[in-house]
Amino acid sequence: MSKNMPKVSKLPSGRWRARAYDYTDEKKVRHYKSFTADTKTEAILAALEYEPKAAVRSYSDLTLSGAYERYIDTRSNTLSPSTIAEYRRQRKRDFPKLMPMKLKDISPELVQTAVNEAAQTSSPKTVRNMHGLLHKVLKCYAPQIILNTDLPQKNKPKIYVPTSEEVTAALKASDEWTRVPILLASRGSLRRSEICALTPEDITDIGVVVNKAMVKDESKQFVIKPPKTAAGFRTCRLPPDVLKEVRAWKHFGVSPDKLEKKWQAVKKSAGLCFKFHAFRHYWASLLIAKGIPDQYIAADGGWSSVAMVQEVYGHALRDKQNEFGDRIVNIFSQEFSVVEGGKDEKEKKA
Repeated sequence: MSKNMPKVSKLPSGRWRARAYDYTDEKKVRHYKSFTADTKTEAILAALEYEPKAAVRSYSDLTLSGAYERYIDTRSNTLSPSTIAEYRRQRKRDFPKLMPMKLKDISPELVQTAVNEAAQTSSPKTVRNMHGLLHKVLKCYAPQIILNTDLPQKNKPKIYVPTSEEVTAALKASDEWTRVPILLASRGSLRRSEICALTPEDITDIGVVVNKAMVKDESKQFVIKPPKTAAGFRTCRLPPDVLKEVRAWKHFGVSPDKLEKKWQAVKKSAGLCFKFHAFRHYWASLLIAKGIPDQYIAADGGWSSVAMVQEVYGHALRDKQNEFGDRIVNIFSQEFSVVEGGKDEKEKKA
């Protein structure tokens, strides 16, 4: 028998009572709706008729904060530790006026008001992330609430792309801890978390196999987890000279925190002003500038879509802008020179 089948009992009056499951509250206590009838069959039928509607009503008395908690708990084994940790931070931080409210009292208008307030103090990207998780939670536990929220416009991402000279300067200032990570990021597209999770067994004859990342869990301890998306599983090809250095590296398993500390020292020594992740920006942008098709960049770099590459990395390198600008000018100059020259020849013949 299903745990949601009506529970039937005979009352002292001789009538029958059937209890249909209604909802589970934040303390995980199950609540039931009672139906009485003269016969056992009638009571059961009344309860069964109620149950199909219970799916919508079952969480109506749950607060939004409780719904967030339930949503996070049910996905704790499928999402990455960093994502779960961020979701828990969002539950504590986002929409403080909505969180104590019961789901049955939340309306699209209240959500719009909360988003408007959040937009006054947070960036468009942050507000969109806040609303994204809220939408997922409501869709799961209050599907009757249909959101059509007006969100702040996206800001064009401001991405710093190091020049080739800056990458070279970083390598010259690097030490035994940071040289190989810089090479892996700038010439192989690896993220810092992927570099820290590498082992000697991941090295092949053509590059390195990326199939895991070192991230913090909810207790802020570093753990090894698979990539967030299927696109994260890939083999990154490397030049032979870089591959040789990777094989000889003695610091496999270094934590992201320690690598970041080492990078800060290198950055200061070289007079640089960008984050370690910018080496990955350099890798993608250089390939775009050299004409490598976006779909190959997405596949080798571990992006889930070509659109993401185009949106985030579809811009020229700063040290290539003049070169391409001159080429663009020359293209039009040559084109119209040919056209005008042809016209002059025709006039002479006439």
